[in-house]
Amino acid sequence: MNDLSKISSTDLGLERRLPLPFEGVDVNFCRNPQCSGLGLSPDPYKRPLGSPAAPPGAIRGVVAGSRHSEFFTCPTCSTNHRLKNNKAIFEEYNRLKDLQQVDPIAPGCRNPECENLGKSLAAHPDQYRSFGKTAGGDPRHQCKCCKKTFSIGRATRRQKRSDKNPLLYRMMVNGVPFLKMCSIAQVSYHDIYRKIDFIYDQVRAFRAEREVFDDIDWMKVGSRFATDSQSLKMNWPTKRERTQIIVQHLCTAHARSGFIMEAALQFDDKASHDKVEAEMALVGDDLLSKCFREHGRLWSKTEFEDYISKLQKQKRIKEEELYQLPHSGALVRYDIMQFAHALRLRDMVGEAEGKFVFVTDGDAGLKAAFCAAMADLIKQDRADIALVFFNKKMNNDLRNAAWSAGRSILAGQTGLSVSQINKLSDEDYADLVDTEIAASLVGHDLRMGFHWPYHTKSEPDRRIELLTDRPGRDYRATARLLRLATLRSVDSYFNKFRSNLRFAARPQVSETNARKAWDKYYLYKPEIMVKLTEIYRFHHNWVGYGSKETPAMKLGLARGRIYERDFL
Repeated sequence: MNDLSKISSTDLGLERRLPLPFEGVDVNFCRNPQCSGLGLSPDPYKRPLGSPAAPPGAIRGVVAGSRHSEFFTCPTCSTNHRLKNNKAIFEEYNRLKDLQQVDPIAPGCRNPECENLGKSLAAHPDQYRSFGKTAGGDPRHQCKCCKKTFSIGRATRRQKRSDKNPLLYRMMVNGVPFLKMCSIAQVSYHDIYRKIDFIYDQVRAFRAEREVFDDIDWMKVGSRFATDSQSLKMNWPTKRERTQIIVQHLCTAHARSGFIMEAALQFDDKASHDKVEAEMALVGDDLLSKCFREHGRLWSKTEFEDYISKLQKQKRIKEEELYQLPHSGALVRYDIMQFAHALRLRDMVGEAEGKFVFVTDGDAGLKAAFCAAMADLIKQDRADIALVFFNKKMNNDLRNAAWSAGRSILAGQTGLSVSQINKLSDEDYADLVDTEIAASLVGHDLRMGFHWPYHTKSEPDRRIELLTDRPGRDYRATARLLRLATLRSVDSYFNKFRSNLRFAARPQVSETNARKAWDKYYLYKPEIMVKLTEIYRFHHNWVGYGSKETPAMKLGLARGRIYERDFL
């Protein structure tokens, strides 16, 4: 089929009905894994009566819907797919990529007004010249463009109290509030913020060098990934604005090792809502639908307030659950972040051989994002997408009761007693469960959902939708896939995250102040939340204690545990 999406509308004299692709990113196609049109770009032009006909074989379909809610209806499977802003997805993809792959302390020009900003000495040696040494003997270089100089030396060369770094790092990742850090380490709040900045830069520099997945044998270390999100809250910025500030923390974990492949907050600390609104007004974006805008990645203040007001009128949220935009930085549109996140995962698996399994929370946005990003792998029968739903509101007693009920069901089906089942090894138990599930799958359409009968404590009442269910697949292989379709690895990380970062704990609710959520240890600066989140992710992957091997060792990225002296 001809790829009309790359042809300018002026070349044909036609108006576009689909957003333009941007830098190779185009997600506006059928995203149904069961459809033959999956991943095929539809004809992007409106073709009124008398206009040139679409090329033979081009997919047409219908584009309809109100402003901001346009969707494409696939002519093959009749499913609807909400249109997305390709440029915004690419921009967010680049932001996430830079967070993981750009070394912020690489020697280079630091002048924000210079053309060489961001160009390291190692990658662009022709842009710099040697310029002697500092008084301490460190090499100095000069930027040829702006004539500014910079020196190269130990990361701690400008610190007077570098001996505090390991202690403060350990307190940061072990739930110690800032006030107690000041008391224990005998430092000020100002010192703590500077140390966070320093450790954050060191962590990013370490990851940029070491987190390279090109040589990972996914078939050996495991090819399953789990994706979920959690809500993180901050205190209100002023006494006049006592409404919650909430951002989503979206993560993907490698199931077998627990390595957090990709994680980021729905927040850009380098942007500004006021600047976004001004730029949108300048180019007329406020008159366009979100999917056709020049600036479609971030919320503007006006649109966010209108959106919250609309939800309140529809009674989809309660008044006390209203939240506001962060008072610094900018909130990223969550659907855009989901697509960018999925594209980052597609990059990480690369062109590796074998079959991958992507398990996500039952969020419609994640479903669309992963079906779009993995479309080529799905068409090659090299990727399975599974959605998982379970009862998250059960307390521990109810979870134990569900687990016991699941064992009783298995005992009744197999003729074994519960005590006999409990004595089975993990391998024998898995084999027994696969046998029983395989027998129950005959004639079952897994796209409609499968209720897992043998409840686990971590995911009671689990239901799995296998979006890539294919006829002819071996029942026993399908049973194993359903057994392993779990979010346990990423949810386990979330539990550790909330336990070990004091600001991430669930909020207290005031009974005497209109049930406003507030916590004296919560953060007021959103940018600090970004940095602590990245620091803890690094700690979990490379440093974390509690087992003989860290997730990085299990994945094959490290031969041994990383210690504070290795990056501080």
